[in-house]
Order: sequence, then C-alpha cells, then structure tokens
Amino acid sequence: MKKVYRKESNSQYWDRRWEEAGEDQSKFTNTNIYPIKYAEMIMTEKTQKTLEIGCGAGRVLKHYFYKGFNIEGIERSQVAVENAKKSDSNLPIQSGDAIKLNHPDSTYDNVLAFGVYHNIENLSEIKTALSECSRILKQHGQFCISIRPDNWEMNLNEWYWNNIRNKNNNSISSKTEFHRMLFTSKEFEELLKDHQLVTRHTHKAKNVSILYRFKFFSLYNSSEATNRSEGYKLNVIGKFFDKILTVLFPDQFCNVLVYIGTKEA
Repeated sequence: MKKVYRKESNSQYWDRRWEEAGEDQSKFTNTNIYPIKYAEMIMTEKTQKTLEIGCGAGRVLKHYFYKGFNIEGIERSQVAVENAKKSDSNLPIQSGDAIKLNHPDSTYDNVLAFGVYHNIENLSEIKTALSECSRILKQHGQFCISIRPDNWEMNLNEWYWNNIRNKNNNSISSKTEFHRMLFTSKEFEELLKDHQLVTRHTHKAKNVSILYRFKFFSLYNSSEATNRSEGYKLNVIGKFFDKILTVLFPDQFCNVLVYIGTKEA
C-alpha cells in the first residue's frame, strides 16, 4: 500500500468537490457505469436493510431510495450532506464517520462503501473502519466496497493533478498533505478477510479514465451532476485508446477495485 499526497488535504478536496458537484440527480440514467453497475449486483431485495457508508451527495442513495429500497446513508462531509438535504429534506442521510458508526451490531443486510477506505490516512484507522463495517453487517450479509489501486493509471492520475491541474492554482497550498491510500488487490482483500469480510468477486472497474483529463480525448459536459449520472464520457478517439490500454494492461489501467462478498464469522 502507498500513501499519495497533494497540495490540498483530503477533507478540503472533498468539500471542494461537493461544492462543485452541487445536487446529484435522482437516479442514474446509465446503470452500466461505476458505481451503480456494482451496487446492482447485491441490491436485489427492496425490503433488505442497506447502509451506504460515505454516500457523498447521494447519487447511489437517491437511486435506490426513490425506487422504494430500505436504504440510508452516512457521509462525513457536511457540504455533501447539506447538498443532499437541499435536494430532498426527506432523504435518509446523516453526518457520520466510517471509523465510528453509530449503529447497533448486525443491523444491516447490505453495506455499500464506494471510495471510502482509501481516504483514511492511517492503517490502524482503516482497520477500525473495516471492523465497524463488519460489526453492523449481519452474518452472511453482503458488501460492495471499492478502493483505489496502486497501478500505472492511478500514479499517472496523481502526476496529472500535481503537475498540470494544480500547478498554477494559487488557491492551493504549497504544502503537500495526505490525499489517499493506494492498495494492491491482494492487500485490500486480506484486510477485508481479517475483519470477517470474505471476498467472492473482485472487479477491475473504471470511474474517470485518465484520458478524460485531456480535452482531445473527452466529450466535455459542463454539468457535473449529469456526468455523475451518465458517466464521464470519452470521444471516439478516447474510447479507442482506452480500450487498447484496458485490454493490454487490465491490472494497470483500471482505477477502481470493487470487492463483493459476504460477512462470514
């Protein structure tokens, strides 16, 4: 595992991202993209109780809540919580931290946690958060958890942010601070197993392709809410090169690892 740093703290980054994103749409218009594609693999029974840890502004939460699923979410960023509540005050979302869940043991049939645990700086706290996830999940309950891999694409992404995106941004601090943790597939699978979370399937997924960062390859959409609902799209040239990289180097040109499994004490 490896820590990566940027000239912006993790919490500052996410508060800024949620400010920029605004209100999420009420549903995904494309269900074949990360993260909804993978949530669908365990979200099959509306009556089962589900918690989304780190639900952000609510794009996954809304998608299932408005379909009648028994789901609720927690999010550490107050900016994101306020955005979600602004769009619908009845949305079942509250402020909370993955490291200390205020829920009774064995409460949930399913847990969703997209892009949560790699945002925790210390390994000891990551272990605490996974222990909390296991604690509130019922025996044989299902989980769908994603993290960022330590591979070429993610390292290129960090180079882009530090050397191009933020280079001339005067509002960004000159001091480098923790941004996220990167894991190998096996490292995180072992961490899950240590907390009775047994992986059944690991999926190599992609959120925003590194090629999307460059206008030559992307279909630009000014609406972040639309991008988050439909996906961050590449043009024909971008799709061509992204496909080649993914086929030739599947382990190196994914940027999300999704773990699906069950709690087995």
